[in-house]
Amino acid sequence: MPNLSHSPLPAHGDHAAPDSWLFAGSQIDLEGLRAALVRHRWLVLLICGAGLLLGLTVTVLTVPTYRAESSIQIDQQASRVLDAPDIEPVQAVQDADRFLQTQTEILRSRALAIRVAETLGLFGGNGFLEAMHVKPLSGAMGTLGAGEAHREQVIAVLRDNLSITLPDGSRVARIAFDSPDPAMAAKVANAFANTMISSNLSRRFDTSVYARQFLREQLEQAKERLEESERSMVGYARSSGIIDTDAIREAGSAASGAPSLVASSLIESNDALSQARSRRIDAEQLWTTTRSAPLMSLPEVLSNPAIQTMMERRAELEGSYAEQSQRRQNDHPDLIRLRSEIAALNQRIAHLAEDIRSSIRNRFRAAELQEQQMQGEVERLRNATLSEQDRSIRYTILRREVRTNRELYDGLLQRFKEVSAAAGVSANNISIVDLASTPVRPVAPNLPVNLGLSLLAAFVAAIGVIYLRENLDDMLRTVDDAERKLGVTGLGMVPRLDAGVTFRDEVEKRNSSLSEAIHTIRSAIELAGGNGPPRTVFITSCGKGEGKTSTAYALARDFAQIGRRVLLVDADMRRPSMHKLLSFENNAGLADLLNREKAIENVVRRTAIADLHFISAGAAEPNPAELLASGTLPWLIGQLEEMYDIVIIDGPPMLGLADAPSIAVHVEATLFVIDAGQTRRKTIRSALRRLRLSRATLRGVILNRVDVRTLGYGYESYYRYDEEARRPRSWLGRR
Repeated sequence: MPNLSHSPLPAHGDHAAPDSWLFAGSQIDLEGLRAALVRHRWLVLLICGAGLLLGLTVTVLTVPTYRAESSIQIDQQASRVLDAPDIEPVQAVQDADRFLQTQTEILRSRALAIRVAETLGLFGGNGFLEAMHVKPLSGAMGTLGAGEAHREQVIAVLRDNLSITLPDGSRVARIAFDSPDPAMAAKVANAFANTMISSNLSRRFDTSVYARQFLREQLEQAKERLEESERSMVGYARSSGIIDTDAIREAGSAASGAPSLVASSLIESNDALSQARSRRIDAEQLWTTTRSAPLMSLPEVLSNPAIQTMMERRAELEGSYAEQSQRRQNDHPDLIRLRSEIAALNQRIAHLAEDIRSSIRNRFRAAELQEQQMQGEVERLRNATLSEQDRSIRYTILRREVRTNRELYDGLLQRFKEVSAAAGVSANNISIVDLASTPVRPVAPNLPVNLGLSLLAAFVAAIGVIYLRENLDDMLRTVDDAERKLGVTGLGMVPRLDAGVTFRDEVEKRNSSLSEAIHTIRSAIELAGGNGPPRTVFITSCGKGEGKTSTAYALARDFAQIGRRVLLVDADMRRPSMHKLLSFENNAGLADLLNREKAIENVVRRTAIADLHFISAGAAEPNPAELLASGTLPWLIGQLEEMYDIVIIDGPPMLGLADAPSIAVHVEATLFVIDAGQTRRKTIRSALRRLRLSRATLRGVILNRVDVRTLGYGYESYYRYDEEARRPRSWLGRR
């Protein structure tokens, strides 16, 4: 019985197929494009021929255009005659590209075009426009009068036919002008070059004149401000009693502004106070240390020479006393004398050590007193300085103003001298490299280029026409079309047979194009399910005459030839034809089995092909749909599955009859045969919709009668490969 757990036929659009034959995902399908071009090659040739003819006609009728070209060299800086700064800003080396781009924009500017027109006298008449094959304006244009409209037209023609090129890494700009008159082209190109140079010189001269005039006015104003600020500063200093030490030392020269006498004294006293405070801190630390420490442990006491001498004498006396005390009594006169001398030395040492500590205390008090005195002096000078600062604020402002005015005046005076010295020396940074000569050959129209562009445009147009035709075409011609437009799996294609060739004779030929196509479809059927070939296969189509019967026979024959036990059943009880193809009588068959009038072994017939058996449709029935819809069909299919490896059922068409859905629902796999180039997509979708509603399992579609010679995919050469290989070759071909 069929495995109804398989997925039913998907609805159209469930597959993520490409939108058209030209695109595969996000990329162009080159093979699809090549195939479409081959199928429509005559249309492509016709459109390309028409495009070439149109391009040739346009080229012949177009007025020749001549191009004259002059060139100028643009340097970033002109050579200097005097070592003086430029009036115009100097461009940095890294801004060279920006500078050159600016110069090319000046060449394209409206102002330069006006100067060229005035130089050549192009505004005076219509001669220039007539030479350019431009119709002059007959009157006013908008808000412009007739004269202004004529000027604007001349300027527009000049700028439209002018081209400026500046190669990368070069300072030579090429000025090209196009005109039907070669002499006019050369004259205008040279005029642009010469006018650019004269315009650049004029602009530099105008800049120098303006700079001198501006500097002269600024110098007069700066001089007046300097004199007024100096008078105000001196007058205020005298009235306020301010003495500027810097002015005294430098006799009124403008310097960095030294402090006044009071401020200088404050700085010196503050430095002295810092030193006195440092000495007081050192003395205080020393006194704090010695005040509580034992006298004989102080470094100042131990390092005193007098104490060191007395301590040495005491040590000698103590040594003598120790020596004599061993031999004499304590009341001996010598021991008494020694004890007296030692006590005297200890007393003198103690008095001297105390004096040393007193001197440390005195130094601390002296340092403290000196610090207090310096602190008072600093406070007095600080108050005096603050008072003086209050009075000198105005003076400081006036002095700063004097210094600023003097620096401004000196700078303007120096710049004025430099500009005046360089005013008569005008070096130009633009020079002519080549002048334009009268062109001999036109640059347009270019016949090879025009024909190439025409051919390219015609080819693109042909692709567009083919694209529209392919997308508007309702027929299916390839497996790719079926997968893309229907969203179903394509199992393969059966090629169209030549005239006079019968299907049965061709399929029986070993390695013929037809037999190779059947081999391919059979392999696809085996691999499509994932679990090997289905046990029962139902083959149907939209209508009659699409090749389902011949396809069923070819597949049954191919399965039998690989060792499978195959049963071929003709289930088209309205128009049976399989028995004619196999040369059998249709006297007993499927109808008898469904009516339970005969047993299976009584209707099965052996064919001339090993392992291939056949059941015909049987006698005609008045209502085949009811017979197929009865419960006998599922039982019969189950019986046949147990007897054969694979059962192939040649069924009736899908549309207009209820027979096919009744069979499709009970088999494992349904194959749908489409007549390529004949059956419309709308009709196929209707048939597939009926299959989906019957919950049939569609294994894929087979395209029949495909003209492989028009596909452009290499199918024809592939199918004929073995035939060509079997042809006898000459001795030259075998080498």
